[in-house]
Amino acid sequence: MSRSGDRTSTFDPSHSDNLLHGLNLLWRKQLFCDVTLTAQGQQFHCHKAVLASCSQYFRSLFSSGGGSGGHPHALGLGPGAQDGLGGPPKEPPPPQTQEEPGTPSSSPEDKLLASPRAINNLVLQGCSSIGLRLVLEYLYTANVTLSLDTVEEVLSVSKILHIPQVTKLCVQFLNDQISVQNYKQVCKIAALHGLEETKKLANKYLVEDVLLLNFEEMRALLDSLPPPVESELALFQMSVLWLEHDRETRMQYAPDLMKRLRFALIPAPELVERVQSVDFMRTDPVCQKLLLDAMNYHLMPFRQHCRQSLASRIRSNKKMLLLVGGLPPGPDRLPSNLVQYYDDEKKTWKILT
Repeated sequence: MSRSGDRTSTFDPSHSDNLLHGLNLLWRKQLFCDVTLTAQGQQFHCHKAVLASCSQYFRSLFSSGGGSGGHPHALGLGPGAQDGLGGPPKEPPPPQTQEEPGTPSSSPEDKLLASPRAINNLVLQGCSSIGLRLVLEYLYTANVTLSLDTVEEVLSVSKILHIPQVTKLCVQFLNDQISVQNYKQVCKIAALHGLEETKKLANKYLVEDVLLLNFEEMRALLDSLPPPVESELALFQMSVLWLEHDRETRMQYAPDLMKRLRFALIPAPELVERVQSVDFMRTDPVCQKLLLDAMNYHLMPFRQHCRQSLASRIRSNKKMLLLVGGLPPGPDRLPSNLVQYYDDEKKTWKILT
């Protein structure tokens, strides 16, 4: 309570809770709803004021009238779109808008002066009905029910509608739920949505899991396609951790494991700073030769086409055949300085650019 002259200001801390409870009650009973959101054919009756108060996109859409009466557009972003946590959000195109039955066609002047009440129905393409329902539950209750089966849908909707509070709750949930049993699933979700911190936490569990593998399992892991991590350097570092975890018994396997790595795919600066600094890469003859071959590969870029081997081949489960200055099957001959490859999946020859 504060006083100023003969005036007294009193703050009621329970008012915000009572207001949210009242809005939730109106939503549950479908009272005074003035907009309908549709996702995957399922309709959700809501209040514009609630949506606009939590979403900058809805706030902009409703305040401008959303171009009601114009050509419909799809609302949706790709899975890799960023929001708040990974960079500035991209403004999605307007959603499809539908006029209420019986509403007269608007004139050009009406379109320019469209009021917020002109938007009554929005079709949210790219949003799942489950994800939208859970996001709306948060808007009206401040609670959201998450599980590993639903968090990706909620995360997608929150990013499409630009509701960073829900995005943060999803990230926090994923970070707290990571375990040896689910780190692969979490890592996949994190990579899809650009959640770098979550991906790093999941990769820690990957490393802990890898440390328990025996030699045969570790060798199979390095040969697997696609690889468990994103870069050849990460595969090398994972192999070093495995060797160092039980150095006395595992170091004998270093040459065999290093032969399975493709050092030519690691940039030259990383070879010097991250690979050459490892002791057995300098002392073991086999490992030393692998490192030297990779260095020479980078030192002579104009002769790389003559030095192609397994160590320089990009890891992929697609089958392709490379021809340098060769002939494709057909009457036409390409210049000898072009590199061609045969895409086994599409059964066509392409020029490597």
